[in-house]
Amino acid sequence: MAEELIVAAATPYWQWFESVFWILILVLVLIIAYFIIKEIRLMTNTRRLAEIDLEKEKLNLMKAEMAQRGTPFFRVSPEQMKEIQVLDDENAGLATDIFAKHSMVDKRIERLENKVKLTKLDRMVEKIRDEEKRIG
Repeated sequence: MAEELIVAAATPYWQWFESVFWILILVLVLIIAYFIIKEIRLMTNTRRLAEIDLEKEKLNLMKAEMAQRGTPFFRVSPEQMKEIQVLDDENAGLATDIFAKHSMVDKRIERLENKVKLTKLDRMVEKIRDEEKRIG
């Protein structure tokens, strides 16, 4: 009889627990899935943030290097700069002339080679005609 009272007293709680048990398991699985997804997102974001920080460090080092360079060993006077500019312009003009003459020479050589090939081919055609006349 005592056993019946213990079982009867525990039965309503057990029935309630059985009805809520699967809901608790589902909530627990959802919480675990949430934390896994959150960690994956943090992992990818952390890697990207580290790359961005590295790029910032590189830029800062480049800025520091540029600031450290300072002034050059020698200074060029404005007259010398003008003379350098004039020489640079003359060099550009000469380079253009050289390119034009080089192109003209290349085209003339190509034309001459084509004329030679044409003459050779004409001679070969004449030889073939002479051979055909002689044979046939």
